Amino acid sequence: MGKSMYNFGNQNKENARQQKQMDKASKRLMAKQNKANIKSDTPNEDSNIAEPSRLEDIVKGTA
Repeated sequence: MGKSMYNFGNQNKENARQQKQMDKASKRLMAKQNKANIKSDTPNEDSNIAEPSRLEDIVKGTA
């Protein structure tokens, strides 16, 4: 007897389902890493330029 056609396409469907789960997991991981990177980044350059003058005022005692 030959193979039955009952399971035809089920393996492809299962592989597609697993691939979709892996894609979702990788997207979640990337979003989590991006969120952590945003929190750990330094402030923008404009605020870094303004800081040294403020620091000088504090050192001189004029602040």
